[in-house]
Amino acid sequence: MSLINSKNKYSLETGIEVIKDELITIPSKPGVYQMIGDNEEFLYIGKAKNLKNRVHFYTQPKRLNTRLTYMVSHTIRMEIIITSSEMEALLLESNLIKKFEPTFNILLKDDKSFSSILLSLDHPFPQLSAHRGIRNKKGKYFGPFVSRGTVYKTIETLQKAFLLRTCNDNMFNSRTRPCLQYQIKRCSAPCVNYISKNLYNESLELAEKFLSGNSKIIKNSLIQQMYNASDNQNYEAAAIYRNRLKALTEATAHQNINIPNLNDADFLVLKKIDNKVIIQMSIVRGGCNYGSKSYFPNIGKNPNDVIANEVMQAFICQFYNTNQPPSMIIVNQYPKDKILVEQLLTKKLNLKVKIECPKKGRKFDVLNLVLKNANESLNRKIYEKSSNKNNMKKIQEVFNFKNIINKIEVYDNSHHQGSSPIGAMIAFNEDGFSKSLYRRYNIETNYYKQPLDYSNKIRDKTYINNNNDYAMMQEVIRRRFSGKNSSNFPDLLIIDGGKGHLSSVLSVLTDLDIEKISVLAISKGRERNAGREHFFTKEKDNFNFNKDEPILFFLQNLRDEVHRYAIAGHRLKSKKILFKNPLDEIDGIGATRKKALLEEFGSAKAVGNADLIDLLKVTGISEAMAKKIFNYFND
Repeated sequence: MSLINSKNKYSLETGIEVIKDELITIPSKPGVYQMIGDNEEFLYIGKAKNLKNRVHFYTQPKRLNTRLTYMVSHTIRMEIIITSSEMEALLLESNLIKKFEPTFNILLKDDKSFSSILLSLDHPFPQLSAHRGIRNKKGKYFGPFVSRGTVYKTIETLQKAFLLRTCNDNMFNSRTRPCLQYQIKRCSAPCVNYISKNLYNESLELAEKFLSGNSKIIKNSLIQQMYNASDNQNYEAAAIYRNRLKALTEATAHQNINIPNLNDADFLVLKKIDNKVIIQMSIVRGGCNYGSKSYFPNIGKNPNDVIANEVMQAFICQFYNTNQPPSMIIVNQYPKDKILVEQLLTKKLNLKVKIECPKKGRKFDVLNLVLKNANESLNRKIYEKSSNKNNMKKIQEVFNFKNIINKIEVYDNSHHQGSSPIGAMIAFNEDGFSKSLYRRYNIETNYYKQPLDYSNKIRDKTYINNNNDYAMMQEVIRRRFSGKNSSNFPDLLIIDGGKGHLSSVLSVLTDLDIEKISVLAISKGRERNAGREHFFTKEKDNFNFNKDEPILFFLQNLRDEVHRYAIAGHRLKSKKILFKNPLDEIDGIGATRKKALLEEFGSAKAVGNADLIDLLKVTGISEAMAKKIFNYFND
């Protein structure tokens, strides 16, 4: 039974008694407290400078709002973790919230790290590359960039302007002649010594200055070099400088925001309308705007009880847990425990971080611009949410489904004549597509056209047929719903397929004793044209819409999204198979030995052409392993 739907089972008095019993052993020290409900469901995770005083607050019913009353009522036990300081408690709280996603905490669902540009410093000719995640590689990082597309666009600009390499070290070491990047004037071909190390480093320094915000100095220098080359009638060189200048100008045309004495800062604006909250972020690095993004934190069932400074604190702690903070964060609402949050970020950055809330001046003007974007994004989100609710309600009415539809999962398979089969699932709710819930399933089972003749000693492999869409769909559905928590189940399954697919899915759900999920199948019809789809349910057979009905467009959008996601997964799997390294097939060759072999020989093909003496020279390759590698390529 769902915790949220079992109100009659709990009372405020019972929850308070549970907390009072826990108070007996709770010390007056900093730490984290976890309120846990039925079925080990995490209700709330909080931190405190004095745990005893903080937890005692929950035993005073007159001080509890609707949200806290509901939370305390459902608490059946607590867990306490003592920390050495309040700052350590704040960090632990953020990590536990991210791990357990408690019902009553403010949750930042989309906390993925942003992309940066990395200039590697562990090679004589440093590589220019995109980087995402922990900054554990040796080199200089620039960013973060909100859009990964912006990262690649900037790298392309740097290639055009400074001719820096983007190839990996293995490719660099294996080159005997320049690649296509040199031919199209995006690389200086250091791999074949077409440029000296000193000249390459000069270009590298210019790229660093550009990424650090000193683009004006670099552009003035290029202008002067262009004129000098032109005056000396070296028109080819002048054209090169002109092209570099053009690339840099295009890249910086809309980035400068001209805030005096502001290099690195994040602008955070919190805005609340009705029961929706948005935090709009705008990133500035080196005086340049690196993009803006909207976040919609999950603030639980009682949004009116949520306090703005708590939302801002939760966002900052959770977001910068996976992203590098700047030296300055400019907000329109101070976070709760501002000084403590600053100390935590300072420790993470190893440089003093300051949180400001300006009331006038240029920073305040920029905050207002970010606020306008927040208002537009939030209003659009509220409209989309209302529209999504209406569409799901319309589906329920049109197909006469008994259950209310709040969550939809859509399924599709993708393969090429049975090769690289992939099953895909996307999720949709009133907030739109829930991409964090998307899943892909590798189809590993071989399905056969007809029963095999097991009297034969050798199986006839011609009977293997992975074109069996019905069996694939059944495998995916069974894997999705076997032994899972029913609270995560959708209200409606949409299958990309016809009546046969519908029957296959219904048979699996019946075997699993799942009755409360409605199922809808979408078939493209004979002409396979959009607008002529046929729809099948358990109760309705071969239903059609008029071409201009909005609900049809909505269903097509769901079908197209899962189709896109399935095809992308199939292509990725096919690519991995196509470019699979033969070294991965050799028993005993792990990541370390593989790296050593590729660094020594440059490619798997070169490893295959090596003799035993050369293989034995590689670090970590014993005589037995060398023989195994040699025999693998030469047997």
